[in-house]
This record gives sequence, structure tokens and C-alpha cells, in this order.
Amino acid sequence: MTTTKVGRVLATLGVAAAATITPIAAAAPASAAASMYSGCLNYVKSKGYVVGPKVYAACSHQALNTGLGVWIHSPACLGGLVNIGVKPAVAAEACTRAH
Repeated sequence: MTTTKVGRVLATLGVAAAATITPIAAAAPASAAASMYSGCLNYVKSKGYVVGPKVYAACSHQALNTGLGVWIHSPACLGGLVNIGVKPAVAAEACTRAH
């Protein structure tokens, strides 16, 4: 009987630990990724557009570094934003900030 109780206690502790650690581990990469392209998201939002899943998807395509200290927009980002109705000039500037 004692072995069974110890096993249950250990199992309960394991489940509790997993429930605590999993959200923390899962949130870290998501917030790191979002901060990479937050410039894009913030720029789109500042121009009056609603930032939802399609904007997140478009802004997730990072700007391209020319190696000369200049960033250029990703064609995938630009196309994604223009396809959902963002003006091309706004989309180009936003996508240039996605790095």
C-alpha cells in the first residue's frame, strides 16, 4: 500500500511540474519570434490596419540583409500584406522593418 501511495504522489508531482514548465517553454520561442518582426507589426498597426493572423504570417518573413547595413523587404512579406489589402508603400516599409 505504501508503494502505491508513493507512486501516486510522484505521478502527481510529475504532472504538476509538466503543467508548469510546458507553457513557459512554449511561450519563449513564440515571443522571441514575435519580437523579431514586431517592427513590421507595429508599423502596420500604426497605419490603421488591424493586426491579425494574416499580418503575423506576412510579417514573419524576415527582411533581407544586403550586407551593406541596408535591409530590404522580403517578397513573401510584401505579397502577403498587399494580398490582404495593405497599401503597397505601407507594406514595403513594414516588411523592411521585419528583422
